[in-house]
Amino acid sequence: MWDNASRFIPGQCIAQARYGTAERAAALIDHPVYSHDTSRLWPGFAEFIETRPFFFLASADAAGRCQCNYRGGEPGFVQVEDDRHLYFPDYAGNGLLHTIGNFIENPQVGLLFIDFESGRRIKVNGRVRILDAPETLSAWRDRPGYAGAERIIRVQVEYAVLNCSRFLEKAVGHREAVMETGRERP
Repeated sequence: MWDNASRFIPGQCIAQARYGTAERAAALIDHPVYSHDTSRLWPGFAEFIETRPFFFLASADAAGRCQCNYRGGEPGFVQVEDDRHLYFPDYAGNGLLHTIGNFIENPQVGLLFIDFESGRRIKVNGRVRILDAPETLSAWRDRPGYAGAERIIRVQVEYAVLNCSRFLEKAVGHREAVMETGRERP
């Protein structure tokens, strides 16, 4: 019997036992992709993240009700400060502020960066801090992709890994299609 309890959350262990994947999961977690310090961005992650024109963001309120959102901009709109911190701008949307409201109640966040052409994906989980002081916004406004941002979101990385791309269909020409349909930021 594999002792996965020390490497997985209880729900994962239950699911692995129920569906017969405990041995496979244990072998996978010993793979070099997972054997490094996953609380930091690997070398090369920063460049990949900073060249993405979009990412998907998952958040949840205090009761665990989830939201999944898209964030996009010119490559470079997500900026990596170091191996533990990254930033992205938050702009005026429809005014519902689902994501920001979730962050206020529960700072946990999941980010998924994808390159559909190569199939490469990076998953980053962490804790957010909302930066909205006028002096902070002023200091960031001249950075590419940050003009007009109402808030800057700082993510403290807690977990970062290459994400399985086994069933990710490659979409040749996806980047051009995204850029052609993009809109100017305010």
